[in-house]
Amino acid sequence: MRWNSPEFMLLLLLIPLIAIYRLYISRTTKKGGLRFPLTFLAGETRSLRSRLLILPDLMRLLVLVLLVFALMQPQYGQERETVNRQGIDIMLAIDVSSSMAAEDFKPNRLKAAQKITENFIVGIQDHRIGLVVFAGLALTQCPLTVDYGVVTELLRRTSLNMLKYDGTAIGDAIINAVYKFAPERKDKRDRVVILLSDGENNSGIDPLEAARVAAEKKIRVYTIGVGSLEGAPIPIIQGGRKMYARTRDGSLYVPKIDEQLLKDIAFMTSGQYFRATDNTALEEIYKTIATLEKGKLDVSRTIQYSERFYWFLAPAFALLVLEVYLRSRVFQRLF
Repeated sequence: MRWNSPEFMLLLLLIPLIAIYRLYISRTTKKGGLRFPLTFLAGETRSLRSRLLILPDLMRLLVLVLLVFALMQPQYGQERETVNRQGIDIMLAIDVSSSMAAEDFKPNRLKAAQKITENFIVGIQDHRIGLVVFAGLALTQCPLTVDYGVVTELLRRTSLNMLKYDGTAIGDAIINAVYKFAPERKDKRDRVVILLSDGENNSGIDPLEAARVAAEKKIRVYTIGVGSLEGAPIPIIQGGRKMYARTRDGSLYVPKIDEQLLKDIAFMTSGQYFRATDNTALEEIYKTIATLEKGKLDVSRTIQYSERFYWFLAPAFALLVLEVYLRSRVFQRLF
């Protein structure tokens, strides 16, 4: 409980003065009659009657005390806790170069990445999410949005060689994703890029320079290297026949992941690097990232106060009524 107008407490100092004044008046003023109880005081001693005659005055003083407490505006509050979850902004950067056709994931790397990323999107809440695809260059498929259905549909439409230039432009993908976030001064959400690739950077801007830009803007980059440890050849369909890409000397071309580059990008931006060697490993990586990036909790506590003056006003009114009754009926003055 609190008192909204505690300054009225000073009025309590008047109560003893009123009591002293009433006592002085009662002793110096001669009464024109005799007070006595009509019923229960009959036959009692004068001493008992004199003690009871002071009861109305005491009740009047108590009424004044209660009125002062009512004027002080007693308030009683209930504390309420409000929890608001602030989501994060996530830009997905998915490699769609020809090497993502490798079949060490089922049915291939890109299809597996699409399905598992879709499951990741379905499982998140409160976050805004966007999509960038890249090969020899980077393209924004979807800006940040909370419409997960749109992101999922655009992810499903992603296909191999959908971009004109083949290759792996990791730096372009990072920069493209970074500049899709709102400026930090306008938005306090955490900002994250999840970059998934299976090859070595061979076009576009320097990935480490792109990582420096992300770090300056306090954007974490989680990098995922996709591919089995032994690697896998790239299937090519020619004339209705399935063949595999080969080097100039005729041997199978098996691209390698530049793990050190992906580790450096993650380290520079305070993110993490993960290696996905199969579908199950990729699923676990997404679960780990979801655990790491839960967003912020904004907890606020408010106290709502309600007026409780009637706790004192009601008994004061009841005492006043009783006091008037006693003065007018029980302790009548007879002339």
